Amino acid sequence: MRALQSAVVSAVLMVSGVASAQSHVELNLFGSSSSLSFGFGVHHHARRRIVVAPPPVYVQPQVIYQQPQIVYQQPPVVMAPPPMVQAAPVYVAPVVVQQPPRVVTRTVTAPALERPALIAIKYTPGLSGIFTSSPGAVGFSGARFTHSAGLEARLSRWFALRSDVELRNDSRSFDVIGAKVWLAGADWAVKPYLSASLSGTMVDSRPNALTVGVVGAGGVDIFFGKHFFLEAEVRYRALPGSCCTEVPQVTGVVGAGVAFF
Repeated sequence: MRALQSAVVSAVLMVSGVASAQSHVELNLFGSSSSLSFGFGVHHHARRRIVVAPPPVYVQPQVIYQQPQIVYQQPPVVMAPPPMVQAAPVYVAPVVVQQPPRVVTRTVTAPALERPALIAIKYTPGLSGIFTSSPGAVGFSGARFTHSAGLEARLSRWFALRSDVELRNDSRSFDVIGAKVWLAGADWAVKPYLSASLSGTMVDSRPNALTVGVVGAGGVDIFFGKHFFLEAEVRYRALPGSCCTEVPQVTGVVGAGVAFF
């Protein structure tokens, strides 16, 4: 409504500028209480141009709503320290070390057996005779004195090689390639033994003849230390066939000897 009134007023003013006589104009618009009276007069002066400015236009400012930009910032990751786990107490039972019973040992070193002397020389005189046997009777005749000497090579405490000669007033025997074996302990002082040898016999009635036979013996040695001993021995001499019936078959000797090396 106010815009319409303003337009009317502008038109009226333009008309009033043209009129030359003074007049009075009364305008009642829209039969309302509003009235507008104008008085006009004629004046002789220069025409004045009236410029009616257009009514002000009110422009409602444009409100631009700009949605704020949401910047999502990831919160920093803070690593929490690992929880402290308290280990359960470990109870270690005391270790009781039982000392073994102390055993006192004493090493007793048996004295090493002394090696026997290697070479032994002996002289064993005795008696020799002829051994006779018949049904129901055993005899010994023709006893005579005998000189016997011997040589031994003692290879160990159990074994030795021997060689002997037996001299009688009517014959001689040479016992060679003989073996002697002791039957008792190596450290015994009294040691029995057995022996066997190959024997050759010569008789004065046949000076150029040599009869070969064997002789077996058994006896005992009694040792006094390493270098001295006593010996007792019984020998039985076997000759082939009927040869040399005058030669004594049985001889018993007792003597002594010394050993070396």
